[in-house]
Amino acid sequence: MSVTADNFMNLIEKPLEKEVTQENALTMIQCKVVKHLEVLEGQKIEDEDISEDIEMLQETLHNSMHDLSSFDEYSSEVKSGRLEWSPVHKSEKFWRENALRLNEKNYELLKILIRLLESSQDPLVLCVSAHDIGEYVRHYPRGKNVVEQLGGKQLVMQYMGHEDPNVRYEALLAVQKLMVHNWEYLGKQLPVQKEG
Repeated sequence: MSVTADNFMNLIEKPLEKEVTQENALTMIQCKVVKHLEVLEGQKIEDEDISEDIEMLQETLHNSMHDLSSFDEYSSEVKSGRLEWSPVHKSEKFWRENALRLNEKNYELLKILIRLLESSQDPLVLCVSAHDIGEYVRHYPRGKNVVEQLGGKQLVMQYMGHEDPNVRYEALLAVQKLMVHNWEYLGKQLPVQKEG
């Protein structure tokens, strides 16, 4: 464990840029390092340097958790590829405020969600990815076009026949959100017939 605690400390102390330190802390939080540190804290460790590293690392990560915005947490989770039903995914307020942010850095997070649909075998990751793509489309007016251009629509549609019922369900909901925008658009284009 001494190597691990020391390596974690290096990730926090060595980077010269504050952003890199924050990103490293975010990644550690996402990977549940805090829980492991709590377990280690309860054990008797003879090497005082290791105990100090664990204590300092715990304190740093706890402080980072308080500084995190929900979008930072979401971004970190998506980048890790280990999606789970954390509160932000189901939060109407989160999506209303942050859907547009999935466009940042040339759609980086959206592309990761689509890539997870392509590559993941984990039903939970597939469910959350499909859900998030649906929420993006629902809260960002041009989202349907963006998802379609990035190949996400086809991927979501293919999961409507997945063996896992939860994956099928989330894919179906996401496809509905993709189609509703289409219907709204089509409805605006149809000429109104006059009764006479």
